[in-house]
Amino acid sequence: MKYLSSIMILVSLCFFFKKGWAQQDALYSQYMFNPLALNPAYAGTRNTLSGVMLYRNQWVGMSGAPQTASLAVHSPIKGKKFALGLNLMSESIGPTQNNVFLGTYAYHVNAGKGKLSFGLRGGFYSTSIDYNKLHYVNEQGKVRGRYQKSSANFDFGMYYHTDKFYGGIAISHIGNPKVKFNGSDALLPLQAHYVAFVGNAFVINENLVVKPSAVVRYTNGAPFNYDINTSILFQKVLWLGVSYRSNTSKINEASLVFVTEYNITESFRLGYSYDFNLGAIKRYNSGSHEIFLGADLYIKRKTSVSPRFL
Repeated sequence: MKYLSSIMILVSLCFFFKKGWAQQDALYSQYMFNPLALNPAYAGTRNTLSGVMLYRNQWVGMSGAPQTASLAVHSPIKGKKFALGLNLMSESIGPTQNNVFLGTYAYHVNAGKGKLSFGLRGGFYSTSIDYNKLHYVNEQGKVRGRYQKSSANFDFGMYYHTDKFYGGIAISHIGNPKVKFNGSDALLPLQAHYVAFVGNAFVINENLVVKPSAVVRYTNGAPFNYDINTSILFQKVLWLGVSYRSNTSKINEASLVFVTEYNITESFRLGYSYDFNLGAIKRYNSGSHEIFLGADLYIKRKTSVSPRFL
């Protein structure tokens, strides 16, 4: 386990060097139930004050593995064509801690049978690294202490949806902002991340809905990555689904993801997913868990749009 711990710490450090792997944004398996985490233009599209609290524990049993907690809240502004949103995220990976605070403005326009929205998100990306947690093979030149730095961050997205179809594209870390740690030579370049997702709800009957969806991700220095999912809604209450995810990095190999969401009431929903690694890394962990609680506090809901589909 000490050997594996050292491996994970070294993997984490790769986030801090320009030639390291560039998949820096948090990974979410339940993107289809939490689109605001991927695209700021989604803000306000549920026609209500809506929020999702999520916790992800990746590679359970492996020292230094990522753990992510996030909160996404958004709402349309009554009588206006725009919406506001807020994203908070805290993630620990080995000796590093990333904290994100972002506010969102989205503008909605009618487009054919649906609506098209444009979203701009801005705020701060804060990163700290604790060198005291590192194990050095060579004691010469070792660094000690904890360093923290913040940088401004901006994201942009577009999102289109009808009653049953949705699709969007987004880019995060516009301009590739860089974080330089005072007192340390470590440099964190925030690479631009490109995300596109699409989905459609096929209503078989009033008690059965099938919703295939997909998301693709790309950033310079990391493998092209995609998730393909099919989820089924039973009796307007229970979603069950399965996803296939391609490699997200040189160590995070392809996975099968099992997804479920339960509509507790008209306003509250609970979701859970389990990632099962298909590659060699599965020998060193017991999978990844993700749980979320969603709330829709209806102000004025349009009957033509069901938030249970989108």
